[in-house]
Amino acid sequence: MGKIIYDIWADVANTPQVHVIATIIREFGEYSIYVTGFNRGETAQLIKMYGLDGEVFGSDQYNPVAKSFSFAWRTVRLLYKAPKARLLLSFENAMPLPAGKLKGTKIALMLDNELKFIGKRPLFQRIESTLKKLADVVLVPEVAEDTFRSHFGDKVTTYPGYKEHIYTADFNPRPSFVDDSGIPFEEYIVLRPESLTSLYVLHERSLVPELLRLFSKEGINVVYLPRNGEERALANGFDNVFIPPMALNGLELIYHSKATLTGSGTMAREAAVMGVPAVSFFPGARLLSVDRDLVERGKVLHSRDPGEILEYVIDNWGKRRKGELEKAKKVKRQVVQMIKAMVEG
Repeated sequence: MGKIIYDIWADVANTPQVHVIATIIREFGEYSIYVTGFNRGETAQLIKMYGLDGEVFGSDQYNPVAKSFSFAWRTVRLLYKAPKARLLLSFENAMPLPAGKLKGTKIALMLDNELKFIGKRPLFQRIESTLKKLADVVLVPEVAEDTFRSHFGDKVTTYPGYKEHIYTADFNPRPSFVDDSGIPFEEYIVLRPESLTSLYVLHERSLVPELLRLFSKEGINVVYLPRNGEERALANGFDNVFIPPMALNGLELIYHSKATLTGSGTMAREAAVMGVPAVSFFPGARLLSVDRDLVERGKVLHSRDPGEILEYVIDNWGKRRKGELEKAKKVKRQVVQMIKAMVEG
């Protein structure tokens, strides 16, 4: 990478992070930007799809021990592979922070998952949480401020809404998406499984097989989005399931669905912001503040009861709610202004 000093170095380690970073980067046309990525879910494909300049290296692992070693090894590799930059921008990702600190780069860390900092946590999760304290600025949603401030103190800066507002702000759906994408169904729901190997989710059982059985019985078609081979195997034997052979535009996929269900949270928030019926079957003992906010506002159903989820999908079939486009534009504008101030300051 020579002696080039970039304005922004962005590191992305998961699918939703690519959408956030890509949307922000579009507002920095006059700035030099380099992206490093981690091969997890559709991250690598989306980095290529967005045309981001950079390099993807390191791969996620299903086994929790192997996952921890994978994260640690990539953290070490970033010490010599990362570019020099004025600002490091990372989302929910501690791997680049030691490299950024050693290179004298100002670090902006965007977080919305406070569960990684509270309750029972594996050792590696606690180490990761400690590394995140290397950040100079921690940007979080207003609804999650209290927990993050107890961990990061005055480093915390808040923005209204959720990260999903940032990248839905410019979304313009294409009427031809379903025909162009190769989805074999005219009507479908989206299903994303739980991320059971995430270090903050101490559960081992997925609802996916039972949900697919119920949907099959009711003749409901499913676009299923597994992250890896183990999650793909959960859908074996169901002929009402379509697994895209390559990454699709997630917002388009959700917008054109009759409902979106996820065991993680992000896609339910995306659906809720766009007014699509949304279900979270997140398996943790407690929800993220951003998810609790949506549940309390009636924008998302949270349930681990397959029968209740099926009933909700049927009752809300084709019923769209009012989206939050104007709020999304406001949130995006504010976050971009904050980051520009960090680069220029």
